Amino acid sequence: MRSGLVVLLGLAFASVPTFAYADETGACIESAENAQKLRRDKKLTEARPELLTCSRDVCPQQIRNDCTRWLSDLDTAMSTVVVRARDTEGKDVIDVKVYVDGQLLMPKLQGTAVPVDPGQHKFRYELPSGKSVEDDVLIVEGEKDRVLRVNLPSESAPAGGSETPATPKSGGAGPAPWIIGGIGLASLIGFGIIEIPIQSQYSDLVNGCGKTKTCTQAQEDSLTSLYAPAGVLLGVGVLGVVVGATWLIVSAVTGHKSPPAASAGFAPLPGGGGIASFGATF
Repeated sequence: MRSGLVVLLGLAFASVPTFAYADETGACIESAENAQKLRRDKKLTEARPELLTCSRDVCPQQIRNDCTRWLSDLDTAMSTVVVRARDTEGKDVIDVKVYVDGQLLMPKLQGTAVPVDPGQHKFRYELPSGKSVEDDVLIVEGEKDRVLRVNLPSESAPAGGSETPATPKSGGAGPAPWIIGGIGLASLIGFGIIEIPIQSQYSDLVNGCGKTKTCTQAQEDSLTSLYAPAGVLLGVGVLGVVVGATWLIVSAVTGHKSPPAASAGFAPLPGGGGIASFGATF
């Protein structure tokens, strides 16, 4: 009975290495398969630990050889970056957490290269105060030791990753006065275009039928019909240029941004012509 027990114990201990070897082989095969899939998906940082597993001495020689070769190729294709952060005074900042696509890459800056998968990524650089700066970065496969430089906000700046912009001392009125001035200038050009035929017809009437007092009503109406649009264009043109220029000057001096209250009018005069009026209140 005693000898039989010894034999059974001996067989049990002899089978332990066999079972362990089978488990290691299975782990090697699984790691090799996972590494291949991750390499195809360009998840190189995740594939590297798998390749290290299947290239161990305990793995079958064929698997070990393949994984060793794949590991060499992966190290060549792997991209690395070095992050360098500075504050508003140009000083290096070390206590910065770096996230890539929401995953923590570095708890603080070390000045050393770290691997990053190729492709487009969103980098977030976070200060202890919670203020952060984000940047979209395209990592090229095989790019080594690329330096990513980031300018961080000061600790006194509001949260959100940027300084509070200073209030501009000039130009606070925005584009509105430029638009108004442009409309005014265009109206003056239109007035000049209409004024040419007015002067031409007037000269023809004065030097022609005007001398003989034979001008017809149609000739006079043809001339006077141009007075009203010419007067409107002149009034709008002068108003636009004056209001736009005045608005810019007042805004530059006082910082006043609200638009002025403006008015314009045109009153025809008997026998042709008219009076254009305008006004503006700031």
